[in-house]
Amino acid sequence: MILLARAIWSCKGRIVINGALRVCDNVVIAVGSSIDISPLKDEPVVDLGDSIILPAFVNAHCHLDYTGLAGRLNPGISFTDWIDQIVEIKRYLTVDEQESSWIRGSQMLIKSGCGVVFNIESVPGLFSRMIKHTPLQVCPFTELIGFKDGDDESLVDLAKRELSKNSSLSIVAGLAPHSPYTTTSKALNVLAGYADREGAPIAVHVSESDDEWAMFTTGAGALYDKMKGLGRRMSDCCAKSPIQHFNNSGGAAIRTLVVHANYLINEDVDFLAKSGLSVVHCPQSHSWFGHPEFEYSRLAEKGVNICLGTDSLASSGRANSEIAELNMFSEMRKFQSRNQEVDVDDILEMATINGAKAIGMEGQFGQLREGMLANFSVIPFPSHLYDVKETIIAHEGSISGLFINGKHVFSGKC
Repeated sequence: MILLARAIWSCKGRIVINGALRVCDNVVIAVGSSIDISPLKDEPVVDLGDSIILPAFVNAHCHLDYTGLAGRLNPGISFTDWIDQIVEIKRYLTVDEQESSWIRGSQMLIKSGCGVVFNIESVPGLFSRMIKHTPLQVCPFTELIGFKDGDDESLVDLAKRELSKNSSLSIVAGLAPHSPYTTTSKALNVLAGYADREGAPIAVHVSESDDEWAMFTTGAGALYDKMKGLGRRMSDCCAKSPIQHFNNSGGAAIRTLVVHANYLINEDVDFLAKSGLSVVHCPQSHSWFGHPEFEYSRLAEKGVNICLGTDSLASSGRANSEIAELNMFSEMRKFQSRNQEVDVDDILEMATINGAKAIGMEGQFGQLREGMLANFSVIPFPSHLYDVKETIIAHEGSISGLFINGKHVFSGKC
């Protein structure tokens, strides 16, 4: 099959005007000008007219089962206050509510052009039940929390069970030790070693809040008091940044996604760069909490792979106001509004190929190149517009179409 469009954004630096995309089964066979790619005998040709074809987004961090929490929380007087809110709400969530939230979140991502999402699975078994209900390629990262001495053995047991179950149901399955403050140093190290032996990526929330920063650098503050009260041993809180604590714990696997990294010192940036770790930035959530400016320039200058994610709807929207959706276009626009100097090509890469790089699958998806999976979306390209990249990032509303693994999974009107 050949699809024709007014433009194709294949990857950074490659825009094809009057483009043609040849797909066979679930693979991209050719990308180029419609003049150069002629149909074979009996090969279907679909003319999409004034449209742009682009790679389906790779959402590098999400909590699908929190979709139903949209507008039910507020940033609070501290990050710890927000944690208290979400813990209290989750106590009363039913299985039906968790499942419907997961599915509703996946539907939001599909209609906004997402093909792959790295999802934090906080409920064991939820992914294996839900994945058959969506064409979205969900990469499950099993959430692991254990902040008391001796918890490492039970966490590894849970990791083994979920990884064994999920690996056959997904293109990639990973582990998510929640954070340095909710996972012991020993557990971080043991889980990283296990992940490397299994060839699995890990995702860890690190240096997300000023409360976490205060806990590890000063041994004080609201989060310090909360975790101490819950029985966590606090002797590791001794004038180190959260990133440095993570480093000293040996918590980094070969493929590690450091989620948020909102508070950094020079040594943190150096560690992230030298270790080849990826950083996931969630612009909408970052703005909702009112964190200081994300350190994009320092990280990018050091060559850190930076990805975009949506995080969850537990950290967006407010009660009695318009509720946000999980949408990578919105994340790109929010990032651009605060980083006007960053080239749009680089922003688009953060939403596509960089996520694939983070888990070692840049040869599989995230770009439209020969031999890669046929994961792509289609948006309108109004005849009065001429800048392809700006048209992509400015797009609002549903996409026109989405193909995942070569299958046409969504059609919509914009």
